[in-house]
Amino acid sequence: MRLLCKWSALGICGMLAVLTMLLALPGLFGIHPLLVQSGSMEPEYPVGSVIYVKSVDKAGLSDGDVVTFYLPDEETLVTHRIVRVDEEQEAIYTKGDANELEDQAATPFSRIVGVPVICVPWLGYLAGYLASGMGKVGIILLVVLVCLLSWMEGALVREQEEVKGV
Repeated sequence: MRLLCKWSALGICGMLAVLTMLLALPGLFGIHPLLVQSGSMEPEYPVGSVIYVKSVDKAGLSDGDVVTFYLPDEETLVTHRIVRVDEEQEAIYTKGDANELEDQAATPFSRIVGVPVICVPWLGYLAGYLASGMGKVGIILLVVLVCLLSWMEGALVREQEEVKGV
């Protein structure tokens, strides 16, 4: 029972550490995880994936590059492929791979966030859940469970030592 408590606590801590590394740690290196919420770039970036976006020199962008940018509302992020770069206007024209039509308006260089460097399928579903209220409660419950398992393991060790000492 003691080993079960110990390994369960270590497993939960390991899982939380991996999730932290996947979702928070890249931000320290200027790489930002974003959830893919539409199918406009399928199959390259499926719905439910997490893409990691890194800043890029806008002057180096060319046709065929995939970029992440803000829509004119300056709140919504979109990831689409560049179909044409207008150096004079400092703007790009884009289109989602799964879309039939090119995006309606040009995107100024100033609204470009960066380029995706990695895509992890399915991780977005988990990240979305963890960001929800229920997910946050789940994380707190996992931390409490680790504390309880660690306490139980310590209590079992003390009990074994008492039995041996008698």
